[in-house]
Amino acid sequence: MGNNDQFEVNTARDALSLLTIKMYDKFGKEALLEIEEVWYKLGLSIGKKMKKSLSENGLGAVGQLFVDSGRKRGTKIDIIELTDQKFHIKGYSCGLGLKGKGRELCKAAMGCDRGIFEAAAGVPVKLKIDKTVADNDDFCEVIIEQTS
Repeated sequence: MGNNDQFEVNTARDALSLLTIKMYDKFGKEALLEIEEVWYKLGLSIGKKMKKSLSENGLGAVGQLFVDSGRKRGTKIDIIELTDQKFHIKGYSCGLGLKGKGRELCKAAMGCDRGIFEAAAGVPVKLKIDKTVADNDDFCEVIIEQTS
């Protein structure tokens, strides 16, 4: 499994990340739908809680809180665009330990972020990954857009 031994498990999310990597290593592409479903459900739960702490409820407000929370954890994030229709960011590390693990696994785990935004903003969204450290890109570039 390579560098998974270096991935510290300090939270339930860290444990899910490690389990995600292990299941993908063992079952490959066959596990991706189930992995994404579990991450999405976690995102919905997080997003429902997040919504309660927002004074506004739109994609822009959710995006700002998402970035602020990441920055508090020490994650370097650049906002490219932040409106109530579009959230576009660059991130420079993977808090899920997916660096070098591949785009498919990144997309499945990003079901969490899709769930967070849908539940917190109260609108359906689509998530697009332009670049990802999971593919050994220098940074992640993610766009979340409202679909309705």
